[in-house]
Amino acid sequence: MTRHTSQDFIRGDLRGQLRTLGLVGGVSILVMALVIAVIWVVYPRATAPEGTDVALVVPALGPGVKVGSKVLLRGSEVGEVTDVSSPRAGDVRVDVVLTDSATSVLTDSFDVDFRPENYFGITAVNLIAKPGGTPLTDGQVVARDSSPDFTMSTMLEQGSLVVDGTLTKDMIASLDEVIRYADGLAPLIRSSIIVADSIAKTQKHLPSTLIRRANNVLTEFPSFNRGVMDALFSITESPYNKLPDGSRGVDEAFHTETDKALEIASSDLFGKAGALLASHDRELTPLTTLLEKLADPLPGVIGGGVTMDKTISLIDGLESAFDGDEKQRTLKLRIVLDSMPGVAGPLAQMGVTQRQARGGR
Repeated sequence: MTRHTSQDFIRGDLRGQLRTLGLVGGVSILVMALVIAVIWVVYPRATAPEGTDVALVVPALGPGVKVGSKVLLRGSEVGEVTDVSSPRAGDVRVDVVLTDSATSVLTDSFDVDFRPENYFGITAVNLIAKPGGTPLTDGQVVARDSSPDFTMSTMLEQGSLVVDGTLTKDMIASLDEVIRYADGLAPLIRSSIIVADSIAKTQKHLPSTLIRRANNVLTEFPSFNRGVMDALFSITESPYNKLPDGSRGVDEAFHTETDKALEIASSDLFGKAGALLASHDRELTPLTTLLEKLADPLPGVIGGGVTMDKTISLIDGLESAFDGDEKQRTLKLRIVLDSMPGVAGPLAQMGVTQRQARGGR
């Protein structure tokens, strides 16, 4: 026998309470059914992207492509993936929804590939517009023989294969040698920088002046080359390189005598001189010390860089004292006589010079 209990929070008798509970339960079940129906049927249709449905049939799918993945055109989002399936082996069907702006630009001649949509490597379907073709229609199926994969995961995989195939022990050893050589060249590069900095600090003239002087040196360089070539020709045609009959060749007898003379000089002359110096090192020490003491003050006597500056100024003054071309030079010379008491008076009377007032000196 069923026993009913009274509910304190519901007013009325037992029958009224049961009727109220049944009504509330039925309404709750009905509301839950409506909510489930809205979530299951109405909400997906309400939130589904609007546009033109197009099915892409490609031989392979890029890693990371799934429902909700973006569809890009020239870097801008123009749709999304609504379904991914494989109807048969070797083909993948990707259903996408394209916006009206995309269908107004694209035709059925477009190309498709897979690439990241941002720096985080999230894969997207990329469409490439091509000329020609017919406008896209709703529900159209577009098949492509190729779909290049430019995704981040594929790039990392290919990079790993390249590194695994090229970064061998021999390659690592070669790179180590290159690094060691580069480390050895570091002092040379540092020295070059120091030399260039020192030249920049000690440079006394403008680059135009230095280039002009270098040009003067290079002007004489062809003559110097001709002299060197003439000297080499004279050495080649010297009797030292000719045989007794006048033909060019090696005179063995002459070279033999020369070798004997050099052997005698090395043993009897320089050898004995070295033995003499080695046996009298105590007597030579005061002489070398004296020469050292005499040579130490020479840089101070010469004046160092100050003397060189004065010499350069003197040379510049001498060069400016001459006028004319290279064939005919004229020396500009002025003899000052008006400061001599015995000459100043006659010169003033002749009108050559005018006496200066004593107050002006």
